[in-house]
Amino acid sequence: MLLPMNLVKTMILSNEIPNFLASKNFSENTKSNYLYDLRNFAEFFEKKSISRESLLLYRQSLKKLAVAAQRRKISSANQFLSYLYEKNLLKESHKIQQVSTKKKATKQKAELKNLSEIYRPVISPGHFLAFLILEFGLTFAEIQQLRWENFNWKFKILTVEKAGLKRVLPIRDKFALYTQRITNADELFVKSRQFLYLELRKYTDLTAKELREQYILKQVRAGKNVYELAEALGLSTTTTLEKYYK
Repeated sequence: MLLPMNLVKTMILSNEIPNFLASKNFSENTKSNYLYDLRNFAEFFEKKSISRESLLLYRQSLKKLAVAAQRRKISSANQFLSYLYEKNLLKESHKIQQVSTKKKATKQKAELKNLSEIYRPVISPGHFLAFLILEFGLTFAEIQQLRWENFNWKFKILTVEKAGLKRVLPIRDKFALYTQRITNADELFVKSRQFLYLELRKYTDLTAKELREQYILKQVRAGKNVYELAEALGLSTTTTLEKYYK
């Protein structure tokens, strides 16, 4: 037997909430959340009949809440409405349109930049830092471990130590041409990370991470495979590099 709509709004909504919850295999915590949401739902319809228009008003009333809270309350209400209809306590089946979540902006694929301005005589500590990162993919922590003696200009190799492991990187002629005559690099290598960060910012808007990514992109374009690149960067896995090979 269908009850008059005025009885639905004044009696069923509140009285049927315990029955609805009992019909679900919810944890006590989940039941508490549903109880809270459905009591709010019942209060909203205390003086209103359930209809397409009134449900739209209910949805609109949730706009002041965070999207996650709106979605939770609408989900609770829809399950309750479905229960009422299945029990023949509502004449029509109703469903509130769910709030959509904002799609995350698609992250642009990293692209090689024209950084030819770096390849010239070093003019500042920040310029030298940018050069080091772009040429060798070094982190600030690795730069702080460097000493000028690590640069073997005769054999054109740089020895980098990380976590007790040493790796040998080739020094390109372009790098040697503009940096070999530097005489006070050790003074920079012993500076704090904050100092290095500030000096790099004075020279370029690119971060150390972005410059390191440019090194990675150059190596990929040059044909270095993911395992060779991981070794050059001193990485124990290729996980963080896989995206550059897709």
